[in-house]
Amino acid sequence: MSFHTFVEHVRNPYFRGEVDTTTVFAKMLDECSDEGLVKRAQKHLTNLLTAQRELFSIKMYAALEEYVNNDIFLLLSLVADALHNMPQYLTNPNKEELKVELLRFYQLKELILQYISEFAENKNVKIVFEAL
Repeated sequence: MSFHTFVEHVRNPYFRGEVDTTTVFAKMLDECSDEGLVKRAQKHLTNLLTAQRELFSIKMYAALEEYVNNDIFLLLSLVADALHNMPQYLTNPNKEELKVELLRFYQLKELILQYISEFAENKNVKIVFEAL
């Protein structure tokens, strides 16, 4: 995967994109209670931290270079950027902002999975992002 391809197909559309409130994800989030939104956000934050911990462990200790490459860290950094505002919305009584952040995250995840399907040299990378 080239950095230029990543920028063109994932990063720029994500940063330019408006939140699409007509998607299946938006309808699913509309049906969630405030508690359900908080649980979803907590789950995604936990999954991101777990994925990072496992990948750093593999990179540092197991040296499985054919499984872990720099592309996965580039994608994880964008996911971390997408989730960085969530902790403040978990405690905010207005859950509409949390809903918007979750929707942005789901749209990013969809972009990443499409990108991996089309451009990734190592398809094992997809397993990490499906779990987020």
